[in-house]
Amino acid sequence: MSSCNLEPDPRLPVLDVQLVGRGEAAMRMEKRLSCAGRALGVNVRIDWKMEGHDEPQVYIQGKRVIDRLLDTTAIEQVLKPWVPRGRPDTGQ
Repeated sequence: MSSCNLEPDPRLPVLDVQLVGRGEAAMRMEKRLSCAGRALGVNVRIDWKMEGHDEPQVYIQGKRVIDRLLDTTAIEQVLKPWVPRGRPDTGQ
């Protein structure tokens, strides 16, 4: 299993998501969301609702964007359109 730096970087923009689920699959999704966000250049801020679902679900701005555990690369593709533009302190 690959690892990524999960420490928030204050220079990066934030993407707010809601994770609904519980158990091992939801815990895996939490880490994969953070890793995917870091690969996309954002900090993913997760509002985790521990409710009983067979599969973890991810919502952005009230819209369900993921309905099952995906690998990190697939999560990156789902999150990419939601990534805030521009990075503070980089001039981009």
